[in-house]
Amino acid sequence: MGVKNKVLAANRRKDLLKSAQEIFSQKGLADANISDIARKANIADSIIYHYFINKEDLLFYALADKLDEVECELKLHLSGIRDPVSKLGKMIWHHLYINDLSPHETRVLKDLLFECRSNQNFYSHEGYQALRRYTKIMSDILQQGVDKKIFRSDVDLILVRNMIFGLLDEESLSRFSSQEIDSTLPDFDGIMDLVLSIISCEEAAVKEVVNDDNKEARILKAAVQVFSEKGYNAATMAEIASTANVAEGTIYIYYPSKSDLLFSIPKRRFKWLCESRDEVFHIDCPIRKLRRFTRLLFTTFMGNRDFLRVFLLDIKLNKKFYVSSAYKDYIDYVSILEAILEDGKQRGIFKQKIDNRLFRNLFLGTFTHLATRWVMLDNAKPIDMMKSIEDLVSLLCWSVVIDKTALQEIEESVG
Repeated sequence: MGVKNKVLAANRRKDLLKSAQEIFSQKGLADANISDIARKANIADSIIYHYFINKEDLLFYALADKLDEVECELKLHLSGIRDPVSKLGKMIWHHLYINDLSPHETRVLKDLLFECRSNQNFYSHEGYQALRRYTKIMSDILQQGVDKKIFRSDVDLILVRNMIFGLLDEESLSRFSSQEIDSTLPDFDGIMDLVLSIISCEEAAVKEVVNDDNKEARILKAAVQVFSEKGYNAATMAEIASTANVAEGTIYIYYPSKSDLLFSIPKRRFKWLCESRDEVFHIDCPIRKLRRFTRLLFTTFMGNRDFLRVFLLDIKLNKKFYVSSAYKDYIDYVSILEAILEDGKQRGIFKQKIDNRLFRNLFLGTFTHLATRWVMLDNAKPIDMMKSIEDLVSLLCWSVVIDKTALQEIEESVG
């Protein structure tokens, strides 16, 4: 067979497997038929028997194909991670991640697993080897932990592996079958607590307790430093763990992925800013509120140059930020601005025609451009920055007030 024909044959076989995965997932082995699969693959029924002995043979290879894809993706996620706790956490996280990110693909995989695992013939079929290769990844991680004296050596690792996979299977059932939960990733911390409680060496556990002096805060501080120095894409979890003086696996207890860690950085600051709204609204005059709000934003962000660099370059200009939970906190804070504008309009101090959304964009856009310029220019002097902030405060107020005389009086009184 020529090279071209081999490629065509391989592609046709792949199409058959994909069609079979969908049909077997929907109907099961008993109710699925070759005609349905052939029709979906847009080929004649007889072609299937050129590649597979029978319907059962096709089912087992369909699962193997699916598992090979998952194994390939998992290995990509695990590449570069050396610590066994981190590897185990990443493998568990990956299971939950594909549950929530690709529910259809995960449901197909689980359906195929149920069909095959309940069939005695599967365990003597070549397709079973794909399942063995996949589960061996976790066995190797557990053994690495034992070899490094991080995991206990007095437990049956095969039993532990089956316990973990069993728990993950039940999570999938709760998500897809009983629909008891809407997502599985929120259970990551609880799952890791259970698993590590079973397998962690007592010495390691004691060490973790002794050194637990607000590890999460140390991790966030270290992340800001490393992200600022190297940039988000170049930074690694290992470097952050080293800077925070924690095991790399500890980070995954708090943050399932590097992006979760990144977007957690501004959450506390946004929360603090929102809690500071009482300070803003304690003032009665809307003009003074706007001035205080502007200064508060700048001084809070400008107080930590590393944080500002990370927020502007890696978070604010990152598309994923706008679909993260951190963005909700950001919007909650920005909503204070709208409340100030509405208060000023109701009192007849601010112009009624001011579009709150446009003013918000003016406000945030100006902040972003000014702050980015200061971050990128190392020679920016604090005195010049403060003058620019005060000039900005005045210009923003001038853009919304009706009575410029009243504004001048306020500026003179605080100047």
